[in-house]
Formats: sequence, structure tokens, C-alpha cells
Amino acid sequence: MAKNLLSINDLTKKEILDLINFSNNFIDEEGNFRKEDLFPDKTVANIFCEPSTRTKMSFAVAASNLGCDILDFNIDSSSVQKGESIYETIDALNLMGVDLCVLRHPDSVIRELAQQLPNMVFINAGEGSISHPTQALLDMKTIINHKSNFDGLKIVIVGDLDHSRVTSSFVEGIANFDIEELVFCGHPEMCNKYMNTDFGTYEPDMEKALKDADVVMTLRIQYERFEKDLNLDLESYKNAYQLSSEKLGFAKSDAIIMHPGPVNYVEITEAVYDSENSVIREQIANGVAIRMAVLSRFLSS
Repeated sequence: MAKNLLSINDLTKKEILDLINFSNNFIDEEGNFRKEDLFPDKTVANIFCEPSTRTKMSFAVAASNLGCDILDFNIDSSSVQKGESIYETIDALNLMGVDLCVLRHPDSVIRELAQQLPNMVFINAGEGSISHPTQALLDMKTIINHKSNFDGLKIVIVGDLDHSRVTSSFVEGIANFDIEELVFCGHPEMCNKYMNTDFGTYEPDMEKALKDADVVMTLRIQYERFEKDLNLDLESYKNAYQLSSEKLGFAKSDAIIMHPGPVNYVEITEAVYDSENSVIREQIANGVAIRMAVLSRFLSS
């Protein structure tokens, strides 16, 4: 296994499955997270240069459950505000004895940082709109929990795909498996990257895209990443691309509904979020287990 987790492509198919299986060890028979004092001599720094709730907090819970010391780095009150570079910041933490850095950054900097600071272990917690490997792992874990494996599955991803690091890493991850069909669906201005791909097909009509789907992943519109105003008519968008109970009827009756969060209820209705098909809340819990597995493996390497 590589020293750092910078991309889902850093993992082989076997390593992906091993991490997913390993994560099951951190949940007890009642569904609670085990608290294992495995790394009392390790320090983990959470450095998030973009807003986060689920990823940041689940890494913090995961590290705490493993017995690590945790530094919750506040970028707004740090020397970054005085002009210090992210390299100088992490180098300082490295010199202070921090063992592992969980980093979210709006730019593609983590691979260069890993080369510049070889004594630090890096986990990518979100790289702009490029990648989010631990989200891909927890999404794959959730699918396996409900579908046993990926063989023969039709997976549909709907929403703002162009700005979605979740989609990028998920597609890279499932490329290791023999799924039946991958369909991308959404407003044409949000799916340019996925209209002509070697892995998957683009279908702008949501009802056609959802036909006989086994897994449906919905994504919010990432307004913060658009370089110009969308001039989007929200009601028209919802009519076309919001996952409603009616649209869900085109998928298989046992289809699972996923969402990486946060949910805005533009891309999905509250009724579908709360439906028996929804595994969105389970994804949040799986994030802790997966991140406990990831931290354990990379702190041990």
C-alpha cells in the first residue's frame, strides 16, 4: 500500500476491498463504533481550507476512537491569514511531531506537498473538484452492504457532475469492478466532463436514466464553484432533475438512494430522503468506520 492516500487510484482493487472489509471491524454487533486505543502515541492534524461537517468531524471521531491526539486546525485563526503558505504551515506541524495530516484544500496541492514533506503522511479529504478518495470508499462500502458486490449493477449519478470531486473519485473506484451500466444525468451545463467518456454514458432525460437503476446517487448544485452566474430557473431544474417519489418509480423497487451531503432538497425531495430506499444517513455512519480503517492502515505503514 502507498504511504499516502492522495487518490483512489493509489489503491488496487484488493486494497479497496481490504479497507472496506477492515472497516467492519470497527462497528460492533449493535452498530456502535468500537473505541480502540491503538495509536496513543500518534498525532493527527485536521486541516480544512474549505467548509466541511461530515468529512471533518468523521475524521476527528475516527482518530479519537483510535486513541490518537487530534489537532483541529483553524485556518481562519492561523498564520495562513498572515501570508504563510500551506507548505510552511504543514512543515511547522511536521517539526512539532504531527504524524498524519488530513487535508482539504480548494486547489490541487496535496501531491506536491507529499513530495516536499516525505516524513508526513497525507490523507486527501477533498481536493477542489478533483478528488475525494475516502468518500468513494464509504460510498462503495454502502453499496456492498446492500448489494453484496458490484456485479450486474446499474448505477446512476444525477446532478452537478462537473464540479463534483465525489463523482470523480467514485468513478475511478468502481472502474475496478464489473458493473453492468453507469449512467450520468443532469443539466447539460453541469455535465460537460461526462458527455463523452469511456466509462459510462450521459442521458439528459432523468426518467430514461433511472429506468431499472439499482443505485441512484444525487448531487447538489455547487454554486460556489461556478465561475459565472448560472441564470438557472430553479423550478425548471427541479422538474427535470430533482429525485422525487414519482421519478424514483422508474428505478428498481429495491434501488438504494445515496447523497454525499449536504442535502439542499433541490436535487432530492424530503420524501425520498426519508424513504426506505434512502441510505444517506447510513453513508454518514459508514464514513467514520471507513476513516478509522484508513487512519489505522496509514498510521501503521
